[in-house]
Formats: sequence, C-alpha cells, structure tokens
Amino acid sequence: MRPLLVVVGVVVGLLGAAWALQGAYLLPATFMRGPEWVGIGAVTAGVGVLLAVLGIRAGRGTTSR
Repeated sequence: MRPLLVVVGVVVGLLGAAWALQGAYLLPATFMRGPEWVGIGAVTAGVGVLLAVLGIRAGRGTTSR
C-alpha cells in the first residue's frame, strides 16, 4: 500500500464530490453552479477514487518482512 497515493486520492475525491454537489446546488458556492461543475466534479471524484484504489492495491501480492 502506498499511503501518499491513498491520501491524495481521498483528498481529490472529496474535492470532486464537493464540486459536483456545488454544481447541483446542494452546497453553497459562488460561481461553481450548473451542469458543467457537476461533470467536472464527477470526473475529479472518479480520478480520486481511482488513485486511492491504486494506492491500496499497490504492493499487494508481495511479502515484505
């Protein structure tokens, strides 16, 4: 497991989720409103989840003692 990759993935995922919720008018925002921000947020959240999963899976199958 690569902890840094997992942490970065979680942070990016949370930012993406916040952008998507702001775009959907579910969180207060200034200019990040509308369907384009829902899309940007969803893609960003997906990238964050992918990074976290890759970080968790990295190193599996190897025995380190």
